[in-house]
Amino acid sequence: MAAGGPREAFEYDLEGTPCRLVYDGETLVVSEGLYRRFAKEAGYESYIGVPLRNGSGKVIGHFAVLSAKPLAMPGEGAAIVKLFALRAEAELQRLEHEREREALIASLARTNRRLANRHEALRQSNESKTILLGMVAHDLRNPLSAILSRSELIQALLDTDGLRAERISKVRESCDVIAMTAERMDRLIASALTQARAEADAITLDVQEFPVAKAVDLAIALNAAAAQRKSIAIAQEVPDAAAVRGDEDRIVEALDNLIRNAIKYSHPGQRVTIGARPLAGSIEFFVRDEGQGLTAEDCERAFRLFQRLSAKPSAGETSTGLGLAIVKAIAEAHGGRATVTSQGKGKGATFTVSLPRSLV
Repeated sequence: MAAGGPREAFEYDLEGTPCRLVYDGETLVVSEGLYRRFAKEAGYESYIGVPLRNGSGKVIGHFAVLSAKPLAMPGEGAAIVKLFALRAEAELQRLEHEREREALIASLARTNRRLANRHEALRQSNESKTILLGMVAHDLRNPLSAILSRSELIQALLDTDGLRAERISKVRESCDVIAMTAERMDRLIASALTQARAEADAITLDVQEFPVAKAVDLAIALNAAAAQRKSIAIAQEVPDAAAVRGDEDRIVEALDNLIRNAIKYSHPGQRVTIGARPLAGSIEFFVRDEGQGLTAEDCERAFRLFQRLSAKPSAGETSTGLGLAIVKAIAEAHGGRATVTSQGKGKGATFTVSLPRSLV
């Protein structure tokens, strides 16, 4: 410290100075003739230097005093310099420990954030699975009840002697209900399993080339009975020669979900059109309906998991909020994408699945 206050830090070449020896871990006391041993110290007669160490014992600096006069009592001078050096060393170690403590706190904070993010992801995953199980259990309860009641009715009718025509009709009706509810249960279970695979990024593809028309025909056949019950016409617009490489079962599953939704949210007497059009390097499947339409917010949220949109099933059908999320997962597994457009409420909607034509 010089008169007039502290000076800015500067670099100094220690070679050829007594401080060089101190940095090697040696306490150096030169009582007189300093300049004769170290030419760089011209004008100074005496020197006392003490090394400063960190907590590990490594020399990290030095504390030195130079004088233009010889030291009368070098021992006492060295003791005083060592005392100040110890204080300086303690402060340096305190600052080092403070930096280490702050670095440790920052590291712990980063680790805590990572653990918090992981915990939140696990919580959301568990919450989704809990909701999924609850929805599936709820949606399976009614079909199971219908199956049981219809089975009991059939048994009662079969136990009655002399089945009349009207009883035969009731038996056939009950058989139809059992078949439909069993099919519905199978779809719900398949949807739940598909969603579980989608959440685990475990959708596997059996890639083959197949005709586009074949997939469309099969998806329509799966929904023909439901469309007939609501007097909904299904039309198709498919180029005869178009083909695509992909997992046929998965693509049919996606189209099945889109057609089922279109029928569910359309009113009796309306039309649903399913088709495909070849584009540059891709095939675009589409399902267009004349139903309730979607708002801009609906379109933005449509493919998210467990989303319930503003449109409601027109004949009291149930909705799990899984179908469109499954469509999105299947499209993306093929390297494609799923989208929806609508002109607004009451103006229908068009859902599209775009797939690359040559999936390796």
